[in-house]
Amino acid sequence: MAAQLKINATSPVSLKQMSGTDYDYTTYQILNTFAASDTGVGTVSVNPASTTGLTSVGTFTDTYYDVGAPGTHPVGTTVTSTTYTFYQDLQSASETSLVRPIEYISGLKEQTDTNLNADAITVATANLVANGQGSYALTPSSPTGGTWVAKSTISNFTYTGASNVTYLWRKTAPASVPSALRPLKINSTSPVSVKEMSDAEIQTLTARFRNQIVSTGIGKYAVQTSAPVSGGTWVTQGAAFSDTRNTISAIGYTGSYSGGYTGSYSGTYQTTFTGTYTGYFTGSYSGAYAGSYRTYYVGYAGPLYTGYYTGFYSGTYSRGFTGGYVGSFTGSYSGTYTGSYSGTYTGNTLDATTTTISTVSLWMRTA
Repeated sequence: MAAQLKINATSPVSLKQMSGTDYDYTTYQILNTFAASDTGVGTVSVNPASTTGLTSVGTFTDTYYDVGAPGTHPVGTTVTSTTYTFYQDLQSASETSLVRPIEYISGLKEQTDTNLNADAITVATANLVANGQGSYALTPSSPTGGTWVAKSTISNFTYTGASNVTYLWRKTAPASVPSALRPLKINSTSPVSVKEMSDAEIQTLTARFRNQIVSTGIGKYAVQTSAPVSGGTWVTQGAAFSDTRNTISAIGYTGSYSGGYTGSYSGTYQTTFTGTYTGYFTGSYSGAYAGSYRTYYVGYAGPLYTGYYTGFYSGTYSRGFTGGYVGSFTGSYSGTYTGSYSGTYTGNTLDATTTTISTVSLWMRTA
């Protein structure tokens, strides 16, 4: 494979193959364009608004009890969860505007796909997987070297109101910008000549760089507990992040309950009823009656007799009764009660201790 050509400005001025740090500026332009957008082939996102065309590369699920601070009771066993799904765009980028650098193989000619991939694109990919511009890391604090921007926040709640976080960072700028050393291209306008590529023309190589991530797998990401087992070399990017939550235990405690509850009561219920009771008693009454008696006898034409009669009356008595009633009721009663209850309970209590549910890392394929 022949390398790209550059202008050798030392006397005598000539054309020379590029090597080593000569590729730094080309790499910077490719990766700077790649890092300038959070969408496009090769980019990573977390729970994006649209996942059309994107590939899931792993998840982190945060679980916790949606209750108060440790000591809260009683608590249920229902676990609240939030899932963070990581996606990478592994589609294909259009290369219709690609401008090819030139090389020297039995004359000056534009680089073929194979040679271009093995030359500048391989150099740019190597820079990316060495935590270069456009790469990602998962860590609570910003990585060192260059400029890193937090793209997503991932939270781990241990219980409601208590959490720790990590961030998906992306390197958007290197620590320093290399000096401009541009590869050469064929200038097809008359007269045909050789000239340096412009920055915009170098940036067209970014489409090829994106597609090489997909075709080679180098620069792909995964979010999981351990390194993927399928092909290549995978390294962690940042620090592992764990889902932890407070434990719960069945603990006895004393407390009061006040409120309404519904239930049934069966047994003897005794109370005093005060009010008006209206009804009729029908039966026989036998007893002494003392009072005025005035009558006359049939066949007697004399004056009426007035006096007192003492004797017994037997017959039917019917009349309304008004007064108080005291008695016992035996039977069942169902209804709603309102009151308070104090006693000892046994129920789930949120502990101060935590347990680790799962742990994930961000992995990148480097070879």
